[in-house]
Amino acid sequence: MKKHGSTIFLIIFLVLLLIPSVGMLVFGPSESENGEELVMPVLYSEEEGLNREYLSQLSDVFEQRFALRKQLVTAYSYISENVFGVSAQSGVIVGTDGWLFFNDTLADFQRTNVLTDRQLHNVVRHLELIDEYCADNGIEFVFVVAPNKNTLYPEFMPYYLVPGEGLSNRELLDQALGGTSISYIDFGTYDTFADTDAVYYFRRDSHWNNMGAAIATDCILDLAGIPHHEYTFDAYYTSDEHMGDLDQMIHPSNTVAETDLIFENMPQFTYITEVESNFDPRIETTGTGDMSLLMYRDSFGSALLPFMAEPFAVSYFTRSNSCQINDILAHTPNILVMEKAERFISQLCTSPSRLPAPSRILPENAVQIEVSDLNIAEAGDFVTVTGTLPEGCYTDDSLIYIQSGDSCFEAYPVSDLATGSEGFMALLEKNSVSTDNIMVFIV
Repeated sequence: MKKHGSTIFLIIFLVLLLIPSVGMLVFGPSESENGEELVMPVLYSEEEGLNREYLSQLSDVFEQRFALRKQLVTAYSYISENVFGVSAQSGVIVGTDGWLFFNDTLADFQRTNVLTDRQLHNVVRHLELIDEYCADNGIEFVFVVAPNKNTLYPEFMPYYLVPGEGLSNRELLDQALGGTSISYIDFGTYDTFADTDAVYYFRRDSHWNNMGAAIATDCILDLAGIPHHEYTFDAYYTSDEHMGDLDQMIHPSNTVAETDLIFENMPQFTYITEVESNFDPRIETTGTGDMSLLMYRDSFGSALLPFMAEPFAVSYFTRSNSCQINDILAHTPNILVMEKAERFISQLCTSPSRLPAPSRILPENAVQIEVSDLNIAEAGDFVTVTGTLPEGCYTDDSLIYIQSGDSCFEAYPVSDLATGSEGFMALLEKNSVSTDNIMVFIV
């Protein structure tokens, strides 16, 4: 009997192993998750000869398109989550009480990605230069940080992932911006989010829900002085239709909808161009107000979009990492909002905004430096000057200046997190510089 039991177990095990491959003959390959057509590798062709990467390419196709892929991935995820309390997908953290967290936020949670003093300085200086440009051009600038979900709800993280000691990048930035004139909101410290038992994020999604988005929008528009309807006081109902992004990652064939709040009177606005979803990279809208909005946002801004769009005559939402002069020239905004998720704060020292470098008087104590990789590139009406600072020539709060003839400009500082090197970028109007007479100074 024991022998038969072992044989039956072995047969079942072998059948399960064969399902992904043999199943392709019965059910066909699984649909591509990104909609791409199935392209099988070719072993030999007259043009290329023998394909030495054939087996590797075939393995890649099988990994993405084996039979019943979504169903098997979902089944494995359910077992991993409910039996062992862990995630079957590297991008998702399984918490307690059915909560899921995005793995990319773990570095912030455990303080393993803390910026250096120089990198933090570059983040702040980047924002100050944006604020200066906006002030000089009659634009109201507001900077917003959307906290990671485990920042607000750490009690639902698994016990074996211990929060790190010391201040996070968000907390360091919050302290640093306190001494500036930048209009700034950190929702990680905002009382409504931080000091209440109400939950404004989804359990199985990485973002805030409709109520969280409405509260955040009220704060942004209040700070910018924009009259608007406060939906947080309106009647609402609940709808079990929201499909969490994290739940879809680990349960692709059986995502369970969760509850969201739907206001009985939703914001009134119109999309100017065809839109697939509010996650689209560029969206233009018309609303009920008489001013214009330019908003740089990430995925958190998708839920903000309807509430932000309503009180403006025209709004332009983009998922660019940094401000672009072409956006400002094209849309002439009255208000510029930059929203960053907590996990993207480092982008502010790695991706400088392409706004004209402000004119300066070269300080007397400025020291000229030799930049071995100085690059000068012309594009349209502008010249972009970039380069890497020599090691040892700068301090944590050094400023970088570009001089051409009698003209001097301050460059945006740029950090390379991978190498630890420091550099700069300056966007200059072509008619204000001589490209064969560029000098770099540091203070």
